[in-house]
Amino acid sequence: MHKLNVAKYGQIKKFSQSIGKLGSKLLAKSVNSRYTVAMKGYIKRFVEERLENSFSSRLITMVIGPRQVGKTTLLQQVQSRVEKKGTVSKDSGGFVLSRNVFTYVLDDIQLRGSLKKDSRYIQKDIELSLGETLEKTEQQVFIFIDEVQKMPSLFDWIKQVFDANNEHIKFVLSGSSALSITSVASETLAGRVEYINVYPFVYSELLESKVDIAQHFFIDLITKMDELSGGEAVDGSTDSILSQLSIKKDDVDTFAELKKYFEQKLPHYHSQLSTVVREATASVVETLFYGGLPRVITSPIDERVRMIKGYIEVYMEKEIGTLARNLDLELFGLSLQSFAQQNGSTLNINQVSKDVGISRPSLYKYLDLLENTYLIKKVYPYALGGVSEEATKSVVMYYLDSGILNNLSYVTSMQEMLRPDTYLRIVGTWLLSTILSGFSMLAHVPQILYWQNYSGHKIDLVFERGDVTFGILFVKPKDPRRYAATIEKFAEASSKNTVVIFLPHFDPVSMSMAYQADEVSVESGKQVLTVELPLQFLG
Repeated sequence: MHKLNVAKYGQIKKFSQSIGKLGSKLLAKSVNSRYTVAMKGYIKRFVEERLENSFSSRLITMVIGPRQVGKTTLLQQVQSRVEKKGTVSKDSGGFVLSRNVFTYVLDDIQLRGSLKKDSRYIQKDIELSLGETLEKTEQQVFIFIDEVQKMPSLFDWIKQVFDANNEHIKFVLSGSSALSITSVASETLAGRVEYINVYPFVYSELLESKVDIAQHFFIDLITKMDELSGGEAVDGSTDSILSQLSIKKDDVDTFAELKKYFEQKLPHYHSQLSTVVREATASVVETLFYGGLPRVITSPIDERVRMIKGYIEVYMEKEIGTLARNLDLELFGLSLQSFAQQNGSTLNINQVSKDVGISRPSLYKYLDLLENTYLIKKVYPYALGGVSEEATKSVVMYYLDSGILNNLSYVTSMQEMLRPDTYLRIVGTWLLSTILSGFSMLAHVPQILYWQNYSGHKIDLVFERGDVTFGILFVKPKDPRRYAATIEKFAEASSKNTVVIFLPHFDPVSMSMAYQADEVSVESGKQVLTVELPLQFLG
């Protein structure tokens, strides 16, 4: 077992003094010829497999996420790959992907104009090509509609076609505004839609494009938890369904299995990354500072900050300006900066109101706009058995891209980024985005919360799977007594008997990848495991 060298504040301060030179060296040396070629091409996304599998379902596939996050490119890539395969095999059968693939991009003003004149313009166009009606066709037809939020009126037509012939018609939709999509789709297309979220690129996706090493820390963990819970029926057969009833969860020692899992998995991650520690460390620094917007990370480094600034300007003009036409964009921009200063902390809406001069009701509307356009995520408090009753009063807000957060916070250098207070804000966004991106592969996504008691003890991110409560503590308290009290109180508050607390650290000076998993005794009698590990392991 490797002994842990935790990145305490002193180490972070040491790094902040040298990151200016070291960061540029790390990034420069990691950009070898192999990396340059990979970054110019397509970068594989975690969510691809789930999206590809969704093509064989009879539900409508809805791909949602922030603007310019790569949804269109992702759809084109998966569509092309499935077409080349010809047949997608499923346990219950299969289907042949025909040449009948129709794509409509609603960014096209002429197309939107045609649809305003005739809401069935797309249907008539497809039927002219097929030579028969969509309702009666037995050909396999795929209809891709991009930026569907720009024509919410299409959902009624989509529902009619889907209900008439979902055996042969497959809709794949994409959009960037939850306000325009989910509110309408949840009513019009209730029970007919599978939602797939796409987030900015994360560290492990970038690393894989550089050195062809896949890091799936959170997905590996969830897979293990689902195995311990018995998994799901593999098909619709009688034996498969009834076999689920014979699984005896009492026979599984979850804590022992998890401890064994980490004792095997952590050395594997270490071995996997030890030969590419420079590239892994550089990728962490890169994503902490520049974020993961596709157009940003595929641009030359000296252009990236300008690209992020341009993204924010376009976001405000096209996304927010369209959704809220009477909004004062200048005041809205000031509120974005004020929110950024509270990233990862319990939101003090009164302070933002005072800083910007905007009423509380208006600021709450701004927050809803930001969340509905996937720029931020609100995280609510965890309480025994679910979300706390004080949830609406105690929200923690995170930007979902660290590059945008840095720009709004006026963090202009890697040296400044690693100052203790700044690092704490940024690493929260980095970790939350990493978790959400990994969870995007799941059909059943755990709710992500935070925990804090009246004494100020806090676990920054919390989620549950099976019989375990998982917590993430961004920075380990320097005071051993406070650290012990935090673990004790969190275990007591957990609704599960098994608790795992992750303690991520990052020391880019020594590029330490030390790790350690320890069993901790608590007065409540619950079984607690603390796992200290480097950011380089996480993906």
